[in-house]
Amino acid sequence: MPSDSKPFVKLADAGSYVACDWDLTADDFGRQHWVGFFKRHINTILALGVEAALSRGDESATARAEACRQEFNRVFDAFAADPGSHETVTILTLDQWRDRLLRDHGFVDAFADLKARENAKMLPLLPAVCRQLDAIADPRQQLLAVVEGVFAGNIFDMGAEATAKLFLSETVDFFAVREKLPTQPWLIDDFDAFANAVLGAGYRKCVFFIDNAGSDFLLGALPMMRYFARRGTQIVLAANQRPTLNDMTISDVNGFWPEIVGVCPEFAQLAIQRVSTGTGEPLIDLSNVSDELNEAAADADLVILEGMGRGVESNLAAVFNCDAVNIAMLKDVAAARRLGGVMYDVVLRYRQSGC
Repeated sequence: MPSDSKPFVKLADAGSYVACDWDLTADDFGRQHWVGFFKRHINTILALGVEAALSRGDESATARAEACRQEFNRVFDAFAADPGSHETVTILTLDQWRDRLLRDHGFVDAFADLKARENAKMLPLLPAVCRQLDAIADPRQQLLAVVEGVFAGNIFDMGAEATAKLFLSETVDFFAVREKLPTQPWLIDDFDAFANAVLGAGYRKCVFFIDNAGSDFLLGALPMMRYFARRGTQIVLAANQRPTLNDMTISDVNGFWPEIVGVCPEFAQLAIQRVSTGTGEPLIDLSNVSDELNEAAADADLVILEGMGRGVESNLAAVFNCDAVNIAMLKDVAAARRLGGVMYDVVLRYRQSGC
């Protein structure tokens, strides 16, 4: 973590903030589920990492992957066998263990090629998605369609087992997913209160924590940012500093921005500031973020945490000194079960300042 990292300026009480409150040392079901998942999932990550490295002429990748797998299994098996040896372990902790081991063995961005492929496939669809939204005359229905686009786009998640398997073999049809979304009321459904606020006084500045590449970023998050920016809201697009899974990093965003403007020139004129969070996990610990983010967010009156990792597995209970939205599709059976839902349920939690 950079030395200039500090708590997120929009937290209501940084001293009492807990990023993830799911303690796997005390939850046998949760621990078994997540340790098993991480041990299976590392094979997918390493396979992609080896493929990417070999395509670049790095013949050491296969041996490095095997060494990483063995060390990874030792670490996770030791935790499973003796959870009491740790004070607290959450999914965020497991993410940090995994990403450290991957980087130690030279796998810094195993999903780089997959992210690039999905971005290339989804980018041509962005203008059509924007036109569809613009064609909806009723303001409330238009906002609902924007939200549904975020739900549908969020299906591109290589950190969830079911969706990872889908995207290893094919590209999922964004429009088909959008058509099959759960109808309201959703598992957590604060849409009416959110719509009243947006369509009423509205917001001056929104910090939008983005999640995955592909349809998630291009067809879900970007159209929502465009929607707000067109209503006069300044947008702070907050992206990870370091690569993890198929999440968009700030480098990914900045490098791809000319392509976005190329298909939708309007984005060059919108008030969207791109900043690094200073973080590098699929969940996000808001007790340690960059000065750059805090400076940009200081006068924000809305925070949007998009994606299962940032908005549900972490920060669902976070309290901010401005209004906040958590929005995601649930793509893990244990995460859904913990909320009393099922796979592919969707959530939109909206809270006003301090709530």
